[in-house]
Amino acid sequence: MLRRLLLILTLLLSGATALGRIGTIDITPSATLLFPHFEVDVQNPDGVDTLITIQNSSATAILGNVTFWTDFGLPTAHFLIYLTGYDMQTIDLRDVFKRLVPITASDGQDPSDTQNPNDGISNQGPFSQDINFASCSGYLPEAPSSGALIGPDLVAAHSGRPSPNYFNGQCGSFNYGDNIARGYITVDTVNNCTVLKKPGDSGYFINGGAGDATTQNVMLGDWTLLASGHRPLFTDNAVHIEASATDPLTSGGPAKYTFYGRLVGFTAADNREPLPTAWAGFASAGRTSMDYWRDPAAAIPSPVACGTTPAPYPLGERQVTAFDANGGHVPVAPANHFPLATGHTPDSALGLSASLGWAFLNLNLPGTTAPFSGIRQSWVSFRQIPRSAATNSSQGYAVPGLQLGNAAYNDSPTLP
Repeated sequence: MLRRLLLILTLLLSGATALGRIGTIDITPSATLLFPHFEVDVQNPDGVDTLITIQNSSATAILGNVTFWTDFGLPTAHFLIYLTGYDMQTIDLRDVFKRLVPITASDGQDPSDTQNPNDGISNQGPFSQDINFASCSGYLPEAPSSGALIGPDLVAAHSGRPSPNYFNGQCGSFNYGDNIARGYITVDTVNNCTVLKKPGDSGYFINGGAGDATTQNVMLGDWTLLASGHRPLFTDNAVHIEASATDPLTSGGPAKYTFYGRLVGFTAADNREPLPTAWAGFASAGRTSMDYWRDPAAAIPSPVACGTTPAPYPLGERQVTAFDANGGHVPVAPANHFPLATGHTPDSALGLSASLGWAFLNLNLPGTTAPFSGIRQSWVSFRQIPRSAATNSSQGYAVPGLQLGNAAYNDSPTLP
């Protein structure tokens, strides 16, 4: 019965994905991209790394604001990227943590650009636009971004160590003791080069796209986690978050749960659709792990003394359970299995023992925590190692979990 339920839900999800509608998170051109988890070993050039790709699906040239967030949900570095029509940019995050960011330029700052791919900075194709953003005064990122906003201690800020540049010498992330920088990334379409702001700053979001951030649903993206030796561990799609200033789910606040709701006082000023609240996915002992993103649905926490965590961490969950291939219940020990704003949870943390089965994750907060009675949006990708490969193999792949519930509807699906 449970397997049949999963099949039915999968078919329903597949049908909904094709519609590309607000409230169903699908792979469709969007105004915001969420790269839900990254890992970068800056000290070891052959260590773990993450690549992200941002693509403009429209003929119109665009600006994107790339923002880095720690696993406590604190913003750090941010910079602008310009894409001509149908342009694509791949960013090696190891380079960013070394303060090397991609150089782009709008038409006014790139006079040598032609349709010859060897000319100019941001090339224009035969079917694409290359426009002049009058607010841009040079190559992107402009001087303030490359100096003040990409700080020298960005690695420390994302690896649980003291950060004078971002956190006044305190810490804004969890320290795993391995010097690997972790966090997540958002990219928003914006309308000017004077955006030295981050999501949540005054004027960044104004309802109807009247602020710095726009509601242009034009971006596509994906991310690749590289294991040691630059071997691709897996590639997954970015989370594509559409915007609408007219849809009832993303406009007409207050008391609307949107993607950036915690940063705009739940007024729907960001006009971004929220993510699901619960997940299901196939899980096999020793061969499945999960990358997750969670919304604490609170204002940005303050940095804390190193070795401690700010409220509301660690985050609890409402229900985490598992089943074997025959529908038999596999108990999961109570714990904070997904404690931060982003992270990686191995199957061993859940105590999965079935060689084939599935897991159910309701990542709303337990109880009736305000606001929205503990309803919390989230995202989960399941890393899988095929049965034909060794359990320590890099021959893996990732698939999004099956989406259950939606924060916009205050949904909290549970199993008996």
